[in-house]
Formats: sequence, structure tokens, C-alpha cells
Amino acid sequence: MTEDPAVRSQRVGTFYDLMGTFLDAVYGDNLHYGYWVDEHDQATMPQAQERLNDELAGRLAVGPGEHLLDIGCGTGGPARRIARVTGAEATGVSLSGWQVERAGELAIKEGLADRVRFTRADATALPYPAGSFDAALALEVLVHVPDKAAALAEAHRVLRPGGRLVLAELTLARPMDDEQRRIFSAMPMSTPPTAQAYVEQVRGAGFEVVDAFDASTHVRRSHRATRESVARERERLSGTYGPRVLRQVGNAVLDLQSVAEACLGYLMLTARRPDKG
Repeated sequence: MTEDPAVRSQRVGTFYDLMGTFLDAVYGDNLHYGYWVDEHDQATMPQAQERLNDELAGRLAVGPGEHLLDIGCGTGGPARRIARVTGAEATGVSLSGWQVERAGELAIKEGLADRVRFTRADATALPYPAGSFDAALALEVLVHVPDKAAALAEAHRVLRPGGRLVLAELTLARPMDDEQRRIFSAMPMSTPPTAQAYVEQVRGAGFEVVDAFDASTHVRRSHRATRESVARERERLSGTYGPRVLRQVGNAVLDLQSVAEACLGYLMLTARRPDKG
């Protein structure tokens, strides 16, 4: 049975409101995977996460005087990093009020509040006029969105003609068995499409696909790093959540990492809204 999109949106927002402190401790300012150049790369998880931000900034190709939309911004790490290194403005949207508040606090702390702002909004119903942005980023967010076509259509609408869309998303590399699907759906997530299906969906939304890069081997170490971080933070956070809740959530995150390691890939896709259409 397919979950109602409005119910899913509420569930996603509530999950991140409740678990914000836990996820902030596990992932830091960047609630996403890291990027390692090769097997010899000695970067830490935080360093690899910032490198992924920089990889995405290069694909977005924004600069001073341009405006980036970060769809599903988390606590704003990527938006702040990209704004800082490129000189662009950035607006981030999230379903979580906790994330929006935290992201705004960090923008003020880092002296970026004049160029980086955050608001609570749904990826499938963005509160912006057509052609408002020069580029849009969707970083590990569409896995939470059942109606990906609607989210891609909204990204197309709010981009100016010639604007860029960059996706960095989990993909289905190998089929999941029933138990793996159960683990995955326990979180507010949908089984992701294959990389090729993503390419077709982006084209179907009216974009020209510029590049589609399989980054699976570059992000693979994120699973181990996440497991290690959960183990480090569990005891410290037990006072916030209580040992029973923390054990349940920690185990769910660890189970999810095992499924991702076994079945999922990672796609970095760059697309462009045509000058006409």
C-alpha cells in the first residue's frame, strides 16, 4: 500500500524534529555521506563530507550574484559551505522545524545570515515563484519523497531557464529482500529507483541531463564511519533520549547502514533546465 504523500511529509518532518540532536551528533553539520577520492584517501568522515559539498559546488557552478536552492537542506551545512566558497546566495528548505531553526542559528554564528536563509517547506510544493533560482541541489532527499516526479517538476518550475539541478541520491543497485525492505521502510524512506530510472525521471521532468556519475565506490566508507559514530555517541546521548529509545534508534540506523551497504548505490547527476520550455 502506497503511503499518502501528505502523511509521509508529516512523518519525515516529525522524525527529524525528534531525532535532530541524535543525527547532529552522529553526522555533524553535514547530514549526508562523505566522498573519498580512492582507497588510499585518509580523509576523516567530516573532511569527506565537506569534500562532497565541494564536488557538488563544482557541479552547480554558482557564483556571486546567483541564488541556490537547497531542497531538503538538513541543518544547512552544504548550503553554508557552497555559499562560503562560491559567493552565491543560498536558500534551504526542510520539512523539519528543528532543522530550519538549527540551520539559521549556524548561519548567524558563521556570519552568513545575510546570504543564507532557511525555511520550512515541502519539496513538492515550494513557496517560490517560477524562475526564482539559478541552481537547485537535492542531496540525499528524494529517498524521503514518494512522489519524485512532483519534486522534480517543482525544481524545474523554480529554476530560471538555463538553471542547473544537481542530485546526489541513493540508488537501487541490487534488489532488496523482504527483510531489507522492512528495515528500509521503518525509516520515513521509499526504496529508491535505479540510477537509470533517476536519469529517465529527470528527463521526464523537462531537464537535459548533462552528466550522470556513479559515485558508489567514493562514498562507500560512509557506512563504516556512521557505525563508528553511532557507537561513540550512544552513551553521551542516553540522557537526552533514554537508553531504551536510543538503543532502538541506534539499532535502526545500524540496520539501515547494512541494507545500504548491501543494496544501494550513489548517483551524482547534473541536469539543466533548457533555455526554452
